[in-house]
Amino acid sequence: MADMFGVEWRMTVDRKSTRVKIVVVAVCFLSLMGWLVRLELGLMPAAHASFYGRSGFSGNPATNGGNTCTTCHETGAANPAVAINGPANVQAGSLNTYEVVISGGPGQAAGLDVSLSPTTCVLLPVSGETQLLNGELTHTQPKPFSSGQAVFTFQWQAPEANQTVTMYVAGNSANGDGNLTGDGINTTQKTIQVTGGVQPSPTPTSVPAANTVHLTPIATNLSRPLHVTNAGDKRLFIVEQTGKIRIVAANGQLLTQPFLDLSSKVTKSNGDVFFNELGLLGLAFHPNYQSNGYFYVYYTPDNTPENSSDKSFRTVVSRFTVSGNPDIADASSELILLEYNQPDTNHNGGHLIFGPDGYLYIASGDGGSQGDPQNNAQNGSSLLGKILRIDVDKTTGRPSDCGTTSNYEVPYNNRFSDGKGGQGCDEIWAMGLRNPWRFSFDTLTGDVWIGDVGQNQWEEIDFVPAGTQANTLNFGWRCYEADQSYNTQGCGPKSSYLPPVYDYSHSQGCSVTGGAVYRGAKYADLYGTYFFSDFCQPTLRTLTGNPSQPASRPCRPAAAVWSAPCPLARISRVSCMWSARAARMPCIGLRVRFR
Repeated sequence: MADMFGVEWRMTVDRKSTRVKIVVVAVCFLSLMGWLVRLELGLMPAAHASFYGRSGFSGNPATNGGNTCTTCHETGAANPAVAINGPANVQAGSLNTYEVVISGGPGQAAGLDVSLSPTTCVLLPVSGETQLLNGELTHTQPKPFSSGQAVFTFQWQAPEANQTVTMYVAGNSANGDGNLTGDGINTTQKTIQVTGGVQPSPTPTSVPAANTVHLTPIATNLSRPLHVTNAGDKRLFIVEQTGKIRIVAANGQLLTQPFLDLSSKVTKSNGDVFFNELGLLGLAFHPNYQSNGYFYVYYTPDNTPENSSDKSFRTVVSRFTVSGNPDIADASSELILLEYNQPDTNHNGGHLIFGPDGYLYIASGDGGSQGDPQNNAQNGSSLLGKILRIDVDKTTGRPSDCGTTSNYEVPYNNRFSDGKGGQGCDEIWAMGLRNPWRFSFDTLTGDVWIGDVGQNQWEEIDFVPAGTQANTLNFGWRCYEADQSYNTQGCGPKSSYLPPVYDYSHSQGCSVTGGAVYRGAKYADLYGTYFFSDFCQPTLRTLTGNPSQPASRPCRPAAAVWSAPCPLARISRVSCMWSARAARMPCIGLRVRFR
């Protein structure tokens, strides 16, 4: 395995096209997607700081000096009992479930803060009641007591290395009056032994020299692959734009039988890799996939005959369920969640991400053509040119706002959470985007990074600090292309929009591909580095340092191999960079090995 704790580089080649060789590069890091937390705690009054969760108060001496926030609560308040239920001995790389049980104290509502020492791998919320905040796990809002206690459930993926990990937990028991007066707090900890893995390196290694990088084929003969992900096990799931989801088994073999075949349903490809942006575009597995078998796809249906005068297109986001065979989905199980019209063939977005709190994020392009002629991205009553966020676990709730089904609910803190027929579509989390092509969450901080494809002059990377409120998220398109004026008719002042954290002109590429932040433990020189690329120019690029003033470091062809810190062989098209969910996962296409 290339790097059990960090980055694997790989690419896939579509050998079926006679016009152009399609190569997809997926950068898989040992990371699980983080989550955007609800409010910026630094802006809240101290008396309400813990209402939406907080970090740094779990009693962990390695991360917060053992602070338990006892000074935040009234002296003499009744303290609750706090217990951690879950395995004390785990297998390396395994996914494990834990419960924190808070009982006693005022006993009206509860909150928690969980951290690890060492901070190994990622704590994983399994429902909307918890979230990641600065690498720790906390509540999203106070949880009411039931039968004298409050129970929070979450998961933790063990590292690949044998080691001893301590889990620290602080539990709060509140009296429900909306402030800290009368609230009690207590702490506990649990020692977890990880066995069955590799021996940890005594010190992290630096980035290897370029001449030590070698490419090894993993999977080939795929039909326009554009995304790779997994379901929390050792398999890889590959999205083919032509309509199939393929599996690379744990032994590295590409299975002949597709996991799901939507070829007869998705828009037919005309074979043009540059301008055809229709088809099967996204895939995400439910955080509880191992128990409920749900997964979600984003596709454009082929419902317009070629000889018809009606050339309209649609976007569909659907849920499917796995069959009794874990390698085959039940094709008849489709439940459509969201469906909306697309005025043109391009700018469909298509990326799906499940946040660890259970919400599904959906990338939607501006509807296509050129220059967003209908100004969809700035129209709050349109789902186009946005990132949407929905709660798929509540499928019998209130009707959707701008969608066509009632098979989901809208989180209360989206940009327009004002009910059906209100100011804007409640499904919108962020707006002012042209065609967001891949975005990710920093697993340590919860910050979000978005690659937004530009018009004809500029490409941009957008950055959202964890805790930013959704009603501030407008990235400015079509008023601005990156940080440059494009069509400012009817626009507000420039300060009304969020500028990109980084942009580059079309002299350096033509279509950005967003990537992910490396949070692996092996390559210390890469820690905290954001990787991204461009579809048109064969480069892998990095951003490092303070996100407000990042340092760019492109990696350009240098003979057969590129220079560190982005060592890769020469490639032709980059359309996918993403992070793997499981640590010991080999990846599709060509994997880099350091020898």
